[in-house]
Amino acid sequence: MMNQAGSLQLEDSKYTFVAPSDSVKEGEMIEVSIGKETVVVARVHGSVHAVDGICTHAYSELVDGELEDHCLYCPLHFACFDIRNGSVVEGPADEPLSVYSVMEQDGSIWVKG
Repeated sequence: MMNQAGSLQLEDSKYTFVAPSDSVKEGEMIEVSIGKETVVVARVHGSVHAVDGICTHAYSELVDGELEDHCLYCPLHFACFDIRNGSVVEGPADEPLSVYSVMEQDGSIWVKG
């Protein structure tokens, strides 16, 4: 059920519309805001993923980094995070990124947040 604020209520969980499906191409990422959170949304191997958009090592917007396969590289110190689960693949970061639940339905991308 959609409410008037552009959110989708599913099983007591609030998903927010973030982008049309065709705006997130394979191997690309976008930055969106969900409330006060900065979130990176990316498509890898056909699946859409969403993680915290700010590096856990030093404040840097990850959307300015590079996405290579499932590795999201920070533009500041080149820490690498797995876009699928937020885990640190390569330092200097040692804290994982927060991961957001994503739903793609009827040509729209929704993120729980």
